[in-house]
Amino acid sequence: MSAPSSTGIPRYVNIAYWLFLLVALVHLVTLIVSVVTLNSSSVKSQLSGSGVSSSTANAAVGAGIALAVVSGIIFLVAFILFDVFMRRGANWARIVLLILTVLSLTGIAGAYGLGALSVAAAVVATILMFLRPSSEYFRAVKASKMGGQAPLPPQV
Repeated sequence: MSAPSSTGIPRYVNIAYWLFLLVALVHLVTLIVSVVTLNSSSVKSQLSGSGVSSSTANAAVGAGIALAVVSGIIFLVAFILFDVFMRRGANWARIVLLILTVLSLTGIAGAYGLGALSVAAAVVATILMFLRPSSEYFRAVKASKMGGQAPLPPQV
């Protein structure tokens, strides 16, 4: 069983929270590596070597970097928000993280070798979110919001 934490949140939920933060960190590292790789001269020279002018190649690389950074930051902020709401007991956030974890299974070999670490952490966190103490916590939070009748479950 999951031992209680000082915040009343089950230990499994707290561990899942930190594992999802690890996943976010891996995504941040991947984003940085992608930007550095896209900005490298080899990418520009490959584009120029294919008959594209250097100014067009620079513009394409710049647009790719801007798109990667903006979409990467939006994803990271949303992912961290889902994680925070999950820790607070929002079942919808738990479901969103489950869906994102299932979708991440396709990227296990990607992310510059960090894909496996990210997917493994997400899978373990997802399992922890659905174990009995965690599920009881989510049910209790929902019940307390709906009518205030059900107290949080005792922590074991």
